[in-house]
Amino acid sequence: MTREGTLLEKEPGLKINFQGSEHDYVRCVIADTVDPSRHLNCRVIDQTDLPVEIGQLLKLEVIKVITERRTGTVYFDCHLAK
Repeated sequence: MTREGTLLEKEPGLKINFQGSEHDYVRCVIADTVDPSRHLNCRVIDQTDLPVEIGQLLKLEVIKVITERRTGTVYFDCHLAK
């Protein structure tokens, strides 16, 4: 599955324990291309920063989808699309 949209926010240089080992990641929020009012919360794994700036188009390949039960917020763990 892929997700594509306009980059709204990014927080580079973070670390996460993912699948048993430590990885760099960037937390970001993108506005969906199909429905720009829909904002997607993503973690881009194995990146220290993103090669795009705020306001530019970003395409991601989803690895895992996580739903936080208390708030109903959906998070996407992703890689940059090739």
